[in-house]
Amino acid sequence: MKARFKEYINFSGLRRSGQILIPSLLVIPSLLIFVYLLFETTKLSREKIRQQFAIDSAVFIQMGDYTNLFNRTAYVNGAFPYRIFKEQYGCGEDYNYSEETADTGQKKCMYELLIESGAIPNYTKDTEFNTNSPRTPTEIPWDIRYSRNDNSNNPVEGSNENIPELWIINKDQAVNYYLGWDFLISVYQFYAEVYTLLGSVEAAQIEVFNRITDKSTFLRKSYYLNAGTQECQRSPNSCAEQAVRYFSSAKVTANIRRLIAIGFYGKIRTSGLSPYYIGKTNPPMTMEGEGLFQTAGFSTSVLNSIGNGIDVYQGWDAPPNYFNKDFNRLSACKETGKPCVHSKIASQCPGGSNNKNNCVWPYPTPKYQTRLYP
Repeated sequence: MKARFKEYINFSGLRRSGQILIPSLLVIPSLLIFVYLLFETTKLSREKIRQQFAIDSAVFIQMGDYTNLFNRTAYVNGAFPYRIFKEQYGCGEDYNYSEETADTGQKKCMYELLIESGAIPNYTKDTEFNTNSPRTPTEIPWDIRYSRNDNSNNPVEGSNENIPELWIINKDQAVNYYLGWDFLISVYQFYAEVYTLLGSVEAAQIEVFNRITDKSTFLRKSYYLNAGTQECQRSPNSCAEQAVRYFSSAKVTANIRRLIAIGFYGKIRTSGLSPYYIGKTNPPMTMEGEGLFQTAGFSTSVLNSIGNGIDVYQGWDAPPNYFNKDFNRLSACKETGKPCVHSKIASQCPGGSNNKNNCVWPYPTPKYQTRLYP
């Protein structure tokens, strides 16, 4: 009896241990499928993140070239000539000119006279005409402008693209102030040298910009290094071709306003009864080549478009998966025809829509910044 009971107990134990077999036939395969699903999902997510990082980095670097060009052009238009002439002819003991025909004894330095004649731009809030006057670099915008109408608007929108002639010292100034002819020749030479240099700088900046943006070289290289797709490896020159096409809407063409001829009035000494007479360059001296640089600008509509942001889409190929699902078809974007990543990139200056993102001219404010939207 005891033997049979012991045998029954052992047999019952075996029956209970076998109960796990049926559920395991369902749970273990499900667990394996879940592991594969998790692995394939992670693989897709990793590739998506890698592509997103690659395109974000590429478009940010590419737009940086536009930001640099806008800021440098704004400097050449305003801050550079303003500071150069202020350092050279700013009010001081060496450059005071007494008024001869009036009894006020008023004095003006060459820096003030050049501003009055419209020859150089002036920072309108710089009330102290000396080289140590305070500056407010944080002011938005920088109110630097010429005092003449023919150079007050954006060069690409003005009806008169080039300026026929400019009298850097006009007749009234020559009559009222002692401005010797020989000294004015040196002023003219310095003026021509400065604006020739500024023109060369701007032309070089535009040439470099065109070279590196014509084929979107930096965008392609950045995407190639960070994404490393088979398409890029097969043809590096056509890497990120879809993203490059979106930058075609941001085609920037600079227009330079030039000065064709310069003249000035001045006092010329004589040996007669009158110690001098008022002479002038007749005709005004014509600038060699295309003319003398004055300002450069870009289409306000293009600047506004870049300020609002450029939407860039780049397609990528989903890797094969264990379940043989065609994610290139299932997750295709309408913009690219296959899975894609998106970036919105902009170059913006202070003021936003109020100035249509134009801080190049007028009011040249070199504070453009590249902004990447999420």
